[in-house]
Amino acid sequence: MNLKEDVVLVERADLAVLVVNGADRQTWLNGLVTCDLTKAVPERANYGLATSQKGRVLADVLVVIDPGALRVVVPAARRESLKAALEKYLVMEDVELELGADVVAIAHGPKWQTLAREGVTVVEYDELGFGGALVLAPSLDVLDAPRLDEQEWNALRVERGVPRFGVDFDETTYPQEAALEKRAVSFDKGCYLGQEVVCMLELRGHVKRKLARVALDGASPPAAGSPITDDAGAEIGSLTSVAISPENGQIVGLAMLKLAKTEPGTSLRVGGSVGHVR
Repeated sequence: MNLKEDVVLVERADLAVLVVNGADRQTWLNGLVTCDLTKAVPERANYGLATSQKGRVLADVLVVIDPGALRVVVPAARRESLKAALEKYLVMEDVELELGADVVAIAHGPKWQTLAREGVTVVEYDELGFGGALVLAPSLDVLDAPRLDEQEWNALRVERGVPRFGVDFDETTYPQEAALEKRAVSFDKGCYLGQEVVCMLELRGHVKRKLARVALDGASPPAAGSPITDDAGAEIGSLTSVAISPENGQIVGLAMLKLAKTEPGTSLRVGGSVGHVR
């Protein structure tokens, strides 16, 4: 399969759907996520973050604009807690949240539009840089595209530097620490929950750690979670994800490092492996 010329599907059982109904749904949700839903269009999934009042990430989200509702794709493990957290900010708005039933998949490759058919939602979303789409359907059985398994997809996302909620960042993380400020945050939209902290961090640049891409030498990958040290042996962070690059066979990873150690070319060590920041 050629991701630069065709299309492949990755079924994402780790993702689930929240449905937001009501006349005030879009303006209300826009006040609770970092992406700008006033500029959202039905043809494209909108990637953003739901943040707490203190600016930390509650979950990453993909928002789909349907004619009568918003469908919000969130980490499945966080769906019910996120629903409860968002409902705390319902006052007089005409909004109702419910759990969606759709199966979630991500398509990768330029021919993603060939997946469109009746009963299946296919909206543009380029996760890995090959072109692609978010796919929502009652079942994926009607789609005959080739599939990538979890291991293959994980290797691609690590190679491409795409962080995963619950693996590379979580509810203790600020958007800038997860290196998501350019991809997921609008700095010229109106107010949203946590905006003051997120904007202050952007203006002052005071995060103490940041997610970075790393490359390692060695015959086999070290375990995710392994501590990372500098050449002097001082601990500077930890490995959050690791894989064998499908592009060149090198060991690649994502790592949460002290900010001063995230410059490309910075040398590091993970156990017996020597490497550098990419």
